[in-house]
Amino acid sequence: MKFILYILIALSAYAAKAEPDYKSTETKLIIKKMIQAHGGYEKWSKAPSIRFDNVMHNNYHQKEQFAWWIAHEVIDQKMRQVYQDWPMDNATIGFDGKAVWQKNWQKGNPPEFMVHFFYYFVNLPWITQDNNVVLSAVDKFKWPGQEKEFYQIKMTFKGEASVGKSLKDYFVLYIDPDTYLLRGYQYATGYEPFLELMGLKGKYEVFGPLWRTITKYTNVDGLIFPAAFRTMPEADERIVGNHVILNIEIDKPFDYSKAKP
Repeated sequence: MKFILYILIALSAYAAKAEPDYKSTETKLIIKKMIQAHGGYEKWSKAPSIRFDNVMHNNYHQKEQFAWWIAHEVIDQKMRQVYQDWPMDNATIGFDGKAVWQKNWQKGNPPEFMVHFFYYFVNLPWITQDNNVVLSAVDKFKWPGQEKEFYQIKMTFKGEASVGKSLKDYFVLYIDPDTYLLRGYQYATGYEPFLELMGLKGKYEVFGPLWRTITKYTNVDGLIFPAAFRTMPEADERIVGNHVILNIEIDKPFDYSKAKP
């Protein structure tokens, strides 16, 4: 009986730790309000999969390159296994929970880097609840050209890095003080194969930060996702990427056979 009680206490302690590291009470309050504004955590976490069509126009493509990046992405919510179809490239990439694989992958970005890349951007309000996340004290930020001050919270990572990620990665979240919607963010990556691709390895610890502003939202069964956003090198500067997220679905089971090569 004592042994069972000990196990229950240990499990309770583990469960209590399975949440982000909030650096202040105010941080936790604002993050919880943000998640609620986006439809709440429970419904999102119970979705068997998140699937969407990701369309990006690369404004800085080379003349010989196809400017559009188009992918149908499906992510398992339990283990974050992935399969992606890239119809304009006749390519597929996937992650079966252990290894990343690819077929006919032609993009420069490593497939490991891409499997969760846009999953984070589309689901960022809820990703804040991963237990390897650290959320800073709250600051204020006034976006250039706007009078409103946004809540600013830096999101970093601890423990073991996820596939295609590094512990040097970070986001800086900008949360609307009236609606508590996530209105934009900065992001930076320290994933070494990507730094090497960009010629930055050994020179810089991270690529970025780049800035994102969310320009349109969509309601999917009560969950509020970004439907369109822009990427900029600095806040309110020239646009280097235009993004549209279409056909978001949260109610279909994940086909694990497709996550295998």
